[in-house]
Amino acid sequence: MIKLAPAVILVLLAALAHGDATVNNGSMEGQAIDHSDGKGLLLVPPGWLPVNINTGRGDRLSVEQSDRPDAGQCLRVKTFGSDAGVYQSLIPLEKGRTYLVSAWVKRISGRLTIEAYPAAWGPACMRVYDGESTGWTRLTVGLTPVDGGAHVYLVAAPEAEFLIDDVQIRPARLQVGKPELLPFDLGQTWQYLVSLTPTDAAELPLAVRVQVMAIDSPSGPRDVTIAAMEPTSALLDIPLNAAGEFYVQATDPATGEILGGSPTVVSPGSPWVVRFPHKDSLYASLGYRWPLRISLKNAAPGALGQLQATCAVTREDGSVAGEFQSVSTADALEIPIDGSELAHGLYRLRLMVQVEDGRQVFEAERPLRVLPPSENEVVCAPNGDTLVNGQRFFPIGLYWVLANPAHWKPGPDRKTEDMLDLRRAGFNTLHTYAFEHNDAPDTDENAQAYLDMARELGFMVMMGFRREWYQGAELNATAIEQRVTRLRDHPALLCWTLWDEPDCDPGNAPRVQAVYDIVNRLDPYHPAMPVFMTGGGRPFREAADINLFDCYPANGAAGILPGVFERTIAAIPDKPMWYVARAYQQGTSLPSEEEMFEYWRLALEADAKAIFWYSYGGDAKGWDSIRITPEHYASVKRAVHALADWVGAE
Repeated sequence: MIKLAPAVILVLLAALAHGDATVNNGSMEGQAIDHSDGKGLLLVPPGWLPVNINTGRGDRLSVEQSDRPDAGQCLRVKTFGSDAGVYQSLIPLEKGRTYLVSAWVKRISGRLTIEAYPAAWGPACMRVYDGESTGWTRLTVGLTPVDGGAHVYLVAAPEAEFLIDDVQIRPARLQVGKPELLPFDLGQTWQYLVSLTPTDAAELPLAVRVQVMAIDSPSGPRDVTIAAMEPTSALLDIPLNAAGEFYVQATDPATGEILGGSPTVVSPGSPWVVRFPHKDSLYASLGYRWPLRISLKNAAPGALGQLQATCAVTREDGSVAGEFQSVSTADALEIPIDGSELAHGLYRLRLMVQVEDGRQVFEAERPLRVLPPSENEVVCAPNGDTLVNGQRFFPIGLYWVLANPAHWKPGPDRKTEDMLDLRRAGFNTLHTYAFEHNDAPDTDENAQAYLDMARELGFMVMMGFRREWYQGAELNATAIEQRVTRLRDHPALLCWTLWDEPDCDPGNAPRVQAVYDIVNRLDPYHPAMPVFMTGGGRPFREAADINLFDCYPANGAAGILPGVFERTIAAIPDKPMWYVARAYQQGTSLPSEEEMFEYWRLALEADAKAIFWYSYGGDAKGWDSIRITPEHYASVKRAVHALADWVGAE
C-alpha cells in the first residue's frame, strides 16, 4: 500500500465496551453440503450458502484440505460468471458500530471481492477487492452496519479462482464513522468530515494513520489531503474528478495493523451537472433549440448565485457561429441555445463558467451536430421526457418477449392474442433477448419481422445485438453496422440496447463505448445505451444516452428503492433515468401486487421517464415469466394498467 502525503496522526482518548460478533463456521470445517442437486459442483461448508446456484455456466465450489500451515479445510471458488462465491447473513449487528471482517485467501487467478450489504439490502456498505496478492494473504476491512445487520459475501470475479479460509468478524478497536460530505464551495476539492471514536483505548496506539482507500484502484490508498481537526475527527480533501467508491481506513503506523474502517461511500465525482443537448445534437422536432442547464451537486448556500456562463458554438474552422449567455433560475443556470439559423452539419460547443470576479471555475467542450429532419425521430427532451416525432411517449416495457421467430411471423404459431393482451394491459414497448443470445435465431430478417409485428400491434421496440458481436474476442463492427443501417428507419424502433449489465466489470467500458460510437454515428435519431445494475453506470456515462438500470428487491424490501434511485441518478445525473422493475419469481417468492405498485410509484417519485418489467420469460414458461401463474399474471396486468393510467401512456 502507498502512504498518503501528508500522513495524519490523531490522538484518541475515550473507550467503550462491547461484546463480540462471530461468523458461523468461518474455519470452513465440517461435512460439505451439495447445493447442485447431487451433481457435486457446488459444495460448501455448513453455515455458508452459494451466491449463485446456476451450474450451467461452469462455476465450481469445493471443500478441500488447506495447504496453509496448521489449517484444516478451506473453500475453493472457481467461476466463469460474475457472482460465484458464498455468503452469510450476520443478523443482528449493532448499527453504526465498527467491526473488522477478515479472511485468509490464496489467489490463483482473477479477483476476489469481500463485500457486505445492509440487513434490508440496498447498496453495499463495505467492499474490498483483491486482484494482486500472492500466496496465503489475510485481508481485513472495516464494516460499519447501516442498519441492524449485514450480508457478507465472498465473491470471485469472472474466470477467477481463490481459496478462502478462516473468515472472522470482530469488534474494531476504533470506530470510523461514515464520511460526511460537506457543501461544495466552488473550490478544487470535495471535503468530507470523518469521526473517529476509540472502543478500546487501553490497547489503542497513541498514533493512528488515516487513509482513504479507493476501492476501484489497484494502487491502494487515494492520494488525498487529510487534516486533523480535533482528537476524534479528520477533514478529507478529495479531488473533484475522483470517481468510484472509497472508504476511510485507520491503521497503526508502526505495525500496519488495521484498527477500523468506515462504510463505503460513492464519490460524487464532478460537482458540475450539465445537461448538454441530447446526443450532442439539435433536432428538427425540438425546433433546433436546447436550454443547456448547469447545476451543482451539494452546493454551499449562495454558490449558484455567484456564477455566470457563456456557451459558444463554433464551426469546424474555429469561427464563431453563435454565442449565448446564461440566465439564472431558482436552482440552475440555463443557456438558451438556438440553432435554427445554423446550416446542417458539425460544430463544436464550448461552455465557460465564471464567478462574479471573473475567475473561471469550469469549462467543457463537446461536439454538436445540427441534424436534418427524420421521419422517425426519438429524442429525449430537455426535461427527460421521450418524444417520438415530437409527441411525448412514456415507455412501459417488458423484457424477453417471444424468443422464437415463429411466434412473431405470420402463420398458425403467431401469438397475436397473447401480444394484444399485453397491449391491453398497458405495455407499449417490447424487448426480446432473441437479438442478444448467441443460441437464439438472431438474424436481421427476424429483427425486421419483429419490428413489423410490433408496429402492427401497437408496440415500440428496444432492439439489441447478438452478444458474440461485441463480447467476443474481436468486435464485429460490420455486423452491428449492417443491423443499424437496416433497421434505423423503422417506425417501431424506440432505442438500441448495447449490453446487458456491463458494469459487472468496469473493464468493459472501452468495448461498450466502441459499440455506442458505431450506433450513434449511423443512427443519431434513436437513443442507445446499456442496461446497468444498480448504480453502476458512471464508468459508461459517455456510452449511454439514457440511464437505464435494473434493481429487483426481495419481497418486503421495496423500501431500498429510494436510496437505489438516489445512487443511480448520482452516477449519471445528466441523463434521463429508465427503471427495470421486478415482476418475476425469486426462489419461490413472487412480488405481490402491492409491491409492484410500490416499485413504479417510487420510481416515478424519483422522476423515472420509463419503466420496464422483467420479464415475459421468452415463451412465458419459466420462473422468470409474469405468466408463471394465472393469478400472478392478473396482478401484473393490474399494476401495469394502473401505471399506464397514471402516466397517461398511449
